[in-house]
Amino acid sequence: MKLIILTTFVGIALGARLDSSYLPPRVGGFGGGGGGYPGGGAFGGRGGGFGGGAGGGYRGGPQIPILRYDNNPNQGDGSYSYLYETGNGITAQERGFLKPGPGPEGAQQADGGFSYTAPDGQRISLTYVADENGFRPQGAHLPTPPPIPEAILRSLEQNRLEEARGGYSGGYSGDEGQYRPGGGGGGYRY
Repeated sequence: MKLIILTTFVGIALGARLDSSYLPPRVGGFGGGGGGYPGGGAFGGRGGGFGGGAGGGYRGGPQIPILRYDNNPNQGDGSYSYLYETGNGITAQERGFLKPGPGPEGAQQADGGFSYTAPDGQRISLTYVADENGFRPQGAHLPTPPPIPEAILRSLEQNRLEEARGGYSGGYSGDEGQYRPGGGGGGYRY
């Protein structure tokens, strides 16, 4: 009985297979092939090393040249920059620096952008700033919020005017819900 169970588990384990339909084509693989890869043995086969030998490396499409590449890593003071441009029109750049801010170290800021051509032919360009206030992108392709309805704008304006007058026209004292030390209701005046 134990032999049957063991044989069943071994059969299931050997028969199991990871579906690799999401992986790039197996051309070249490790060192021109290996273990089921066309063109050679495991980890080297013909040509040796990663991507070497018969057809080595990924062959999913044409190679895109890098036209420009500037990289200035962290200079020790929190500043850095990079820029690159490819032959198919992709560009990206970013610079970062430490600026005076909260805390003794200051605040790191990065600003930059990128652009590329979408599959539908539209040129996508995005610029951004990232700092203590978060990531703030800008680009013509980004969605914009709908306009605020007129009734809500009137209500907001009415609230602003009533606050400026120091009161609320609904019969309250004007400071409802505000904390007042020593006041009734646990420090709140209603």
